[in-house]
Amino acid sequence: MSDPGSGSASSQGLSPEEQARAHIAAEIAKMTPEQRQALHAQALEVFMKRRRVQTADGKTVSLARLKRRVDELTRRFESGAYDETARSLPRWQVQELTPGHTIRQGAYKMQLREREEAELELDRFGYGVVLSPRPVVGTLLRGTQLGSRRDFAWGIYARTANAERALSGTWAGQDPEKVLEDERFYIDVMRYAHQMELTLTVLTSRPLPLAATRQHFADKLESSMKQLTGKPELPPADKAALTNFISLFDDDRVSQAGWVDAKKGMVKKGTHFLFSTTPEGKLAVEAITPGRLKEKRTSYIGVNPNSLLTGAVFGVFLGPQPIDDIGKRDVGHGMLWAAHGFRFRPWEAKPEQMELDIGPDGQPVLPQPPCEQLELPLRPTVFQMLDEQTKPLRRTLLGGIRRAQRQSARSAAADAAAA
Repeated sequence: MSDPGSGSASSQGLSPEEQARAHIAAEIAKMTPEQRQALHAQALEVFMKRRRVQTADGKTVSLARLKRRVDELTRRFESGAYDETARSLPRWQVQELTPGHTIRQGAYKMQLREREEAELELDRFGYGVVLSPRPVVGTLLRGTQLGSRRDFAWGIYARTANAERALSGTWAGQDPEKVLEDERFYIDVMRYAHQMELTLTVLTSRPLPLAATRQHFADKLESSMKQLTGKPELPPADKAALTNFISLFDDDRVSQAGWVDAKKGMVKKGTHFLFSTTPEGKLAVEAITPGRLKEKRTSYIGVNPNSLLTGAVFGVFLGPQPIDDIGKRDVGHGMLWAAHGFRFRPWEAKPEQMELDIGPDGQPVLPQPPCEQLELPLRPTVFQMLDEQTKPLRRTLLGGIRRAQRQSARSAAADAAAA
């Protein structure tokens, strides 16, 4: 009995090759997905073994062998076999290629190279220290340095070029002392915080009680928000934003963070807190655990969407009633420096600007012009004079030695000829 499929194919006028392809397609259609996958792999292997290609070095190999070679080179590359090491490069080049943040992992502070420091986007505008009275000694020595202890250090960072654009139009060219005493200057700094990416860093100098610090921070924030609004009470929306922001530091929420001692309820010494503004006026809060570089971990605390609260965080340090007057004035100096177009990094200084000192009479002292270097004839040294004076004598001695050598050579040749 004839195959119905072959009879129908021949009745349609298909060639033998086309009939074979149709039969193969029908058989493949009957296979399961796993069988089709195995058949495809087997056919690909046979094709790669039979297919010949020419490599870059002029050799002709099979496609399968070329694939195995590429896979082996890829494996070696991913394992780091071709990375530059001290065996292939001088030691100083290997050290230069090593990123700065991976060096001295056992240290407590990172040390960057000058070129790596130049890549940092933010500049420090000022810093300060917050002190508190000691429990017993502070009562007896209140108002003195001996009766205080250091709670934390803080600093303000920002983009210098953005700070210049935001503050130069209003405050550049005025009396610096009057500007530093004007509270409107610091209000402008807080108003344009989102434009200059204003960032506050806090470094704890001793273990701080989490609950007491959180409550003290909440009171200072509420007072700063009232000062910025000029109202005795906060609107419900702002009060809710303050409550939500303080809740980011609840005991249950941060107890598992590496910068909190959950048993004692203390913030560990050496913890970094970062309060960074965003272009939308929000405030992102992060914390870095204390310890050595290899032990430090960054934890994300949260984001505050309220712009008034964002300004109030900086108002605690820069507002009319700051917690550190000296630090506030230091930041003011930095902001005024940037408002006049100056830069903190020497290689970014503008060529048409110069820094002048103030003389005893209160007037700026201009730098002295560079002295012209006169090209005077150099006096000959003693050795040069001796060399010039003894040159004829040395020439005579050398001539006599050469004549004696020639005469001895002639005498030896004559004796040899006579023998």
